[in-house]
Amino acid sequence: MADGEKESPDAPTSYDEAMEALSSLITKRSRGNNSNKGNQFDLLFHYLKILELEDALDDLKIVHVAGTKGKGSTCTFTESILRNCGFRTGLFTSPHLIDVRERFRLDGVDISQEKFLAYFWWCFNRLKTTCFTLILYHIHAAEFGRYGQERTTEDVPMPPLFRFLTLLAFKIFSAEQVDVAILEVGLGGRFDATNVVQKPVVCGIASLGYDHMEILGDTLGKIAGEKAGILKRGIPAFTVQQPEEAMCVLEDKASNLNVDLQVVPPLDVNLLNGQKLGLEGEHQYVNAGLAIALSFTWLKRTGHLELANQDHTDSLPEQFIKGLTAASFQGRAQIVPDQYVDSEKDGDLVFYLDGAHSPESMEICAKWFSGAVKGEHQSDKAKPQVSSSTHQLKKNIMQILLFNCMTVRDPELLLPQLMKTCASQDVYFKKALFAPNMSVYHKVGTHALPSAVPEADLSWQLTLQRVWDNTMQKDKGREAKQVNHVAEEMKDDTGKGGGSHESSSVVFPSLPLAIKWLRDTVRQNQSVRLQVLVTGSLHLVGDVLKLIRK
Repeated sequence: MADGEKESPDAPTSYDEAMEALSSLITKRSRGNNSNKGNQFDLLFHYLKILELEDALDDLKIVHVAGTKGKGSTCTFTESILRNCGFRTGLFTSPHLIDVRERFRLDGVDISQEKFLAYFWWCFNRLKTTCFTLILYHIHAAEFGRYGQERTTEDVPMPPLFRFLTLLAFKIFSAEQVDVAILEVGLGGRFDATNVVQKPVVCGIASLGYDHMEILGDTLGKIAGEKAGILKRGIPAFTVQQPEEAMCVLEDKASNLNVDLQVVPPLDVNLLNGQKLGLEGEHQYVNAGLAIALSFTWLKRTGHLELANQDHTDSLPEQFIKGLTAASFQGRAQIVPDQYVDSEKDGDLVFYLDGAHSPESMEICAKWFSGAVKGEHQSDKAKPQVSSSTHQLKKNIMQILLFNCMTVRDPELLLPQLMKTCASQDVYFKKALFAPNMSVYHKVGTHALPSAVPEADLSWQLTLQRVWDNTMQKDKGREAKQVNHVAEEMKDDTGKGGGSHESSSVVFPSLPLAIKWLRDTVRQNQSVRLQVLVTGSLHLVGDVLKLIRK
């Protein structure tokens, strides 16, 4: 957009209409096809030209972060630190859980609907009306004679969903004149849409592990090579301690690009002066350490030496501590008491939400959940007993699993890891619930949530149930005893639990029915308190949040 031109979309302003338009950009291709492996990546530069964002993108002071685990948390910490240092921040993350506007945060807050619509329609209409002609001119000019006429719009489509959202983020952050833009890679790195950025201030690579192997490769070395694709010649970069195979590849890629790649240690808890990180879990100290290095380097390279020159090995600036302790990231190690249960005591139904979906993140999730519920149990034990006919003296606390994952995931790797890690902490699930997500992948927005799921295909959920039950059968010890001990108070009056109320698992035809069952269980058994771990998919976490929040 030219200087001085007002942001004024002459298009529909209905949010639902915008979501319909956005949904039209969702492709029906599988994740592992060529379009996800760099096919037509160069089109991104043409899209930038159409949107007049080439110079604007170069002017943005960008922190670019890739990784398998923790890249979103690292970005969240970094944004919070720099915002508390007094800078106007823009944060781009994915996926969203409830509303697509979550992906675009300005000064720590989701972009307003009014601003989103203005920027959305400006970008969408500009691309829709001009991209084909311009791209055809630059890419296919030599072929016009052969075809006798310009090729159709099917030859050069609108950018698919994530690429469009990335372009939209650049437009938003540029127009809003942020001081710093923090970009989380969507998938991989080398061919991710965010990697159209050529001049970041600093790059970071969070913990690496096995995920998206159908796209990134089946070894840690191959995966590391794709993640290292965000490194730029001469631009400083930081990573955390990695498996040897991955670290060797990162160091080799960095050396070839003359990149000073430094490995940063986890944050020393003593540097927080007795305070806690805003994000739960021991693994967050690794992400916080990376965020501190990225923030200090951004400050130094952008000329803000009053903070950048401080020695942060023995102490942290107060702004950094405030940023680290105030950071928040929805759907990651998040605890939400249910607001719809009218029980005699608050906290009788509590959801523990974490979007873990790889074996490594599942282990981390299990450790966090175990620590959280054990900590709550210890807190309850320390409280004085109430002697009153209107209060129960003791609650029977039970851990429940609510799980779903995408069909590209291997439940044989996820569920046993979860069960094993929790068991090692003396935490045992009394029942596992499996239900399909509510969200549909071909639509964006609130209309993507069907109110009912008639004749839902439960074949995948039944597969998950079999994996869970088989894992339970392999251990005839304490887990089985614990499950049977509480079965009397938790009957499968809804769903498919194998025909016996003593089943350790149940499949529900819809997520709302699973939530209803949990609420009914608490209402009908006043001595029961349920601690529900929701994990396996960020889509599942988002759907549960929609259902349990007023």
